[in-house]
Amino acid sequence: MSQNSLVVCFLVFLLALGGSVLNAQSPQRRFTATDQIDAWQRIPQERPPLPIWARILVEPLPRATASLIELDNLHRAQNPVGSVLAGKLRWVVADAIGCEYASKCAEADLRRAGVSDEEIQLLTGFSKALPEAERAVLEFARHLTQAGSEVTDDEVAALIRQFGAEQVVGIVHTVAFANFEYRLFLALAVDVEPGGPLPPVELKIDVEQQAEISVPPRRPWEEVRSIVKSSDNSARLDWSQKDFSALEKALNRQQNRSPRIVLPDASRLDSLPLDTREQTKKIIWSNVSLGYQPQLTGGWFHLMHVFRDEAMLDRVFANSVFWVVTRSNECFY
Repeated sequence: MSQNSLVVCFLVFLLALGGSVLNAQSPQRRFTATDQIDAWQRIPQERPPLPIWARILVEPLPRATASLIELDNLHRAQNPVGSVLAGKLRWVVADAIGCEYASKCAEADLRRAGVSDEEIQLLTGFSKALPEAERAVLEFARHLTQAGSEVTDDEVAALIRQFGAEQVVGIVHTVAFANFEYRLFLALAVDVEPGGPLPPVELKIDVEQQAEISVPPRRPWEEVRSIVKSSDNSARLDWSQKDFSALEKALNRQQNRSPRIVLPDASRLDSLPLDTREQTKKIIWSNVSLGYQPQLTGGWFHLMHVFRDEAMLDRVFANSVFWVVTRSNECFY
């Protein structure tokens, strides 16, 4: 078909809609436009299957679940440290804490990234066939997962010399989020989905959309507190070895020690909102994380803020849980 024929066809199409559309000065609308929501409902959309953990969490925590899906995708599909290294780090964390669901997901991610089954097998026991630098970072991930309080300054310094501060902060964030997510999977006791592990879900939802998601009513906190436990199967940790005085001394040592990583240049924080920049002046780990890895840190902060607002936990209870976790991990923060 010639170019002239295409022009004629286009003009005929416009005339079929209504001749006045050719008149740019016509103020009249001849057709009614449906609203955005109805329009999308009429157009077939691809709705990828959601992982089992999301389908469990979405009823009690729909907003936080959406944020967790986004952050899961960021760590698995768009991780600044690289998809292969991120997949291997996540596999090591899964193996270290015994989360089979997570290890299968990590293996599937690695295959999508082009890693062969033979290479994945090398992760077991950190085979000597792995490059020395890679073996060191994977051993660090396992050490951080199993005994984070025992990680030494020398270990971190060696990684920084090899990978640089920005990459090391990304590695730490990847290991930390994998620990958070995989312990959630263990608590939910999820099994791998029929047909195999699902790929990460790319979910685009803005803040206004998220705020409009309906949240189920919460039970009054006084009612929650009144629930009497019916079982004595508690696993109480033995914290008697260190009294409050010993903990206070350890905290002072932590505060007075030299940092393991150089604070990022102030220019790295220029793009952050003013209130966030002010916060980084008070909290060192926020300064380091936002300065070197703003994307991973921002995703984590967003998830925590959404969860806090949606869950509406009692403030004292939430801080008590935080204390128990940090105390159990020998983290004096």
